Formats: sequence, C-alpha cells, structure tokens
Amino acid sequence: MTQHVIRILDENTANKIAAGEVVERPASVVKELVENALDAYSRNIEVTIADGGVSFIRVADDGVGMSRPDAELAILRHATSKISTAEDLFSVHSLGFRGEALPSIAAVSRFALTTRQHDADLATYVEVAGGTITDVREAGGGVGTVVTVADLFFNTPARRKFLKAPATESGHIHDIIGKLALSHPEVAFRLVNNNRLVLATPGNGDLLAAIASLYGPKTGPELLSVSHEEENLAVGGYVAKPTLLKSSRLWQTFIVNGRVVTSRMLAKALDNAYHSLLPKSGYPLAVLTIVLPADAVDVNVHPQKSEIKFSDENKLFKAVYRAVSAALAAAQPEQAAAATTAVPWLRSEQHQSSGGHHQGYERHEYTPRPSGPASQPMWRETPLPFAAAREAIRQEETLAGVADAPPREDAGGQSAATSLIPLGQVDDCYIIARGNGGLYIIDQHAAHERILYERLGAASGRIPAQTLLVPVFLDPDSREASLVGEHIEVFHDLGFSLEQVGPATFRITEMPADVPPGEARDFLHDILVLLDGRASPTAAELRHACLQTAACRAAVKAGDSLSMRQIQALLQELAATSLPYTCPHGRPAIVRFGPDELAKMFKRT
Repeated sequence: MTQHVIRILDENTANKIAAGEVVERPASVVKELVENALDAYSRNIEVTIADGGVSFIRVADDGVGMSRPDAELAILRHATSKISTAEDLFSVHSLGFRGEALPSIAAVSRFALTTRQHDADLATYVEVAGGTITDVREAGGGVGTVVTVADLFFNTPARRKFLKAPATESGHIHDIIGKLALSHPEVAFRLVNNNRLVLATPGNGDLLAAIASLYGPKTGPELLSVSHEEENLAVGGYVAKPTLLKSSRLWQTFIVNGRVVTSRMLAKALDNAYHSLLPKSGYPLAVLTIVLPADAVDVNVHPQKSEIKFSDENKLFKAVYRAVSAALAAAQPEQAAAATTAVPWLRSEQHQSSGGHHQGYERHEYTPRPSGPASQPMWRETPLPFAAAREAIRQEETLAGVADAPPREDAGGQSAATSLIPLGQVDDCYIIARGNGGLYIIDQHAAHERILYERLGAASGRIPAQTLLVPVFLDPDSREASLVGEHIEVFHDLGFSLEQVGPATFRITEMPADVPPGEARDFLHDILVLLDGRASPTAAELRHACLQTAACRAAVKAGDSLSMRQIQALLQELAATSLPYTCPHGRPAIVRFGPDELAKMFKRT
C-alpha cells in the first residue's frame, strides 16, 4: 500500500502558519486592528497595552461596528468586506483587505471582540482561544468595536521567545501608532502604556498639529510645507529645514493613498533633494503624503502590506524630488547655509563602517573660523610663538611622567613611544610630536576622548555627576518622554537627575561631570536613541555607550586651537591611559611614522 507523503494541514495549523506571516510581534497586531478601525470610519481610536503588548492589547474605536453574523464571519480565514473579486486587488482603497488579520491573531492568542452597530440595541461578543471559538453571545457595549488580545503566542512558545524586552516591543507599537496618526490626522489617537498616557493626537485634520503632538511643539517652526501637483499625482506634507537633523529614518514617514509604506525609492528621492544641504550621516524629518490613482499602486506584495509597488517609479521619484526641492528652495537662504556650516551632531564614521551596536556620536564643527586676533577665544591661554614654545619644551626634554611610563606595544607589535615632544598643531586638529623611533601625529579630539573615557569609567557605581547651577529643561517628543519616564533610574545611574515637571517636560538638575551643560539635550537624545527599542542594550553596554558619548561631547573638538602647554598636558595624560592608540569608538588616536616609512616617502631607499 502506497504511503502518502503529502497531506493537507488542519485548519488550526494553517491558521498558525498564516499568523506567522501576519503577526510578527505585538506591533503587528496593533497595526492590523487599528487599520480595521480606520476602515470602519472611526474618529476616535484608543490603544491600551501592557508588558509591551505581550500580555494585553486593547483597541477600541467608535466606527460603524458589525452585526452578529458579520462578527462571526470576521474571525474566519479569507473573510473580508474590502474586496469581492480578484480584479478588486488592483484598485484597493481600504487599508485591510486580505481577510487574514483577525483569524491569524485569534489563532495565537486569547481573543475577544465586542461590536455594535448604531441601530442595534445590544452588542455582539465573540471569544476565541487559540483559534477555537469558545463563546458567542449578546452583550452590552457602545457603538463601535473593541478588540482585546491577551497572552499573545501563548500556544506558540517558539515564537514568543524571539520577542524582545517589553520596552522594545512598546517602542515598536509607539512607532506604529505614531505613523498611523500621521496618515490620518482627522482621527484622534490615544496610546496608553501600562496605565500611562504616552501619545495623544487632536484629530482635527491638521497634519501639522499631529506632527507637533508626536514630535513636540518646537518641531513645527522647523518644518517646511510641501505642495506639488502634476498629472494624476499630488505630493504634500512637511519636511524639516536643513538645520533639523535626526539620527535615523525613523522620523521619515511616507504615506501613499492614506497607507504608511516603506519605500527605498521614496527615501532616495528625499535624500537627493537634500544632497547638497546635509552631511551624509544626517537624516531630515519628513512626513510626505502622496496621492495617485489606485490602479497605479500594487499593495498586495507583502503580508503586512507595508511595502508596495508602483507602476511608474521614475515618474513618482521625480515628483517627490521636485516637491521637496521646491520647498527647500523657498526657505530662507541662510537656513540652508547654516546647515552646511554647523551640524549639531553626526554619527561616528567609525561606528557606521564597523557596523557596531553602540550608537556612538561625535560632534563636528564646520563653522568657518575668522582670521586675526579675534579668532582666539577669550578663555584660552594665548599661544606662545612656536620657536619660543619649542625651546621651552626642549629644556624639559620629555613630558613629566611620560618618560617613566612602561613601554607599550602598538597594534603592529612595535614598541610604542614612551616620550613625546610636541612640535606643533596642524589645522587646529592634529598634534605633531616626535618621540622614540619616529614622528607621531595625534588626533586631539580622539586623544582627549580616550583620556575622559578612562577618567569617567574609573569610578564604580554611578557615573560621576555635576550639579547644574541653572537647571536645563528638556521637552522631548511623546515617544522620547515615554522612554525617559520608564528609565528614570537608568538615567540616574548614568549621571543624570531628572524631574518630570509637566506632561512632557523634564528638569535636569545633574548631568555627567565634564560634559558642558549646553550639551545636555543632545547628550540625552543620544542615550534615548539607545533606549528606543532597537538594540535592547544591557546595563554594561549602556554604561559603555554613555561614557563614550560623554567623553566625545566633553573633549576638545577639531578646530580648537591649543597652546603648547595645553598640548603638553594632553599628551602627558594620554600616555597614562591604558589604550592610548584608539579613542573609545575604536578610531585611531595616534599614527606613527618610523624612520623607514619616512625614508620611503622621501624616496631615500
């Protein structure tokens, strides 16, 4: 008798497989449920989560609701009200249409749905556990639909163990709700995380008001309006002035026919429009709305409907480029000029090239320096004439304490210099020195970073802090405010003392020692990037990254003119560190040219 190898899976197993495509994490559940609420013409949507959405998710709306027969059908696979034939797939206007969301969610959770239409006296209650309907009855309820999802992946533990920490999953949900709120500014959204309101939008139809509610009221004045129309295509929304930079594309939202999408082509068009105004490491904030015929878009290419295809990508690319370029050209000329000369903070090139997990950032100043005596800051010691300084140092022969330092081996196995005699400074960035066995070039910023990193890291427990004479106030956006509130103790261990004095306002009374108070906001932002749910850093990783950032922000910068005495002190402290040849980010701090290398350069061999 022939044994069958191929078999038809049972309905429960098929639902779990479908759930694996649609329900990747709690944020996927929230996205599907909120999109259903939007398709039901809701004007108020409230999302409540606990433990990152793993233990509890509740989405309540005031939409049209469903009748009892429809409520029973809605939890069956491929049941949908959005399309009726295959041809409808080429002109989809709704957000959800596959008919897989509710049954897929119900297959891997304890699911409950309460729904009522406006002309019905009672609501319908449907309960499903792991894909099996356990209860259907009449119940009390308001007009609209309430869906509750508890114990997500309780019956698929292999999926559950791949979820991240609750704070990470909460961050993903916050991102999803924020982008859906931007795509539907006429709908009022509320997100409650562990009994705390973390996001709320007015729902008045004003996109700028929705952006301000998500990214803070100070963002509005930094935005430029985008408006462009051509044949069967319209591009609108807002983009940031070149002076407002973000650390990643998380702050870029592309909305096509009311649907938030991910598109490399659209991101590239945005980058091209900014190409001459921004450093290659910065990203502008942008919320772009694109309206085009439904048959020019294919939304049926991804199970989660986040990626789409366009029938004419070249035309759309040019339209987005023209729209953003026109908005930037209409801005004040000095705004664009300011972005090319002074960049608040950029990601470390070493971090980018190494693919490291720590969000190290460096501050680079490109502001042109005026010539003449006025270019010297008042706080700096007046540099000695070079000849006099060189003679003074020669009399000392070597730096105090450096000659007694034990020899070190560099990365190539060669003996490191145990004494350095500074010769001068090049381009207010590099220190030239001679020492044992050759010529040394020291990056003053990287060297000072190493010194400060080891000084701060030497203390156990809390990072050394300084009390601010005048407190600094922080006004983060809703997502960042939520992260700060959840990690107050973490910030305390990192040297910050934060007090919440408003719904989204924090007062900083202490910050890590050696970091200038003016750097407080940018420093905190760098830490928030680490906490935003992307890397789930451990306490040790977070401390390391915080020390990196503190050292970077407190160190002398490229462009700082140093006197010979300051150079001497810096080299002396650098020689006393454990790893003088690299900065905390891994970039080289010292480059050595031995006699043989110098001879080759001058063709003497």
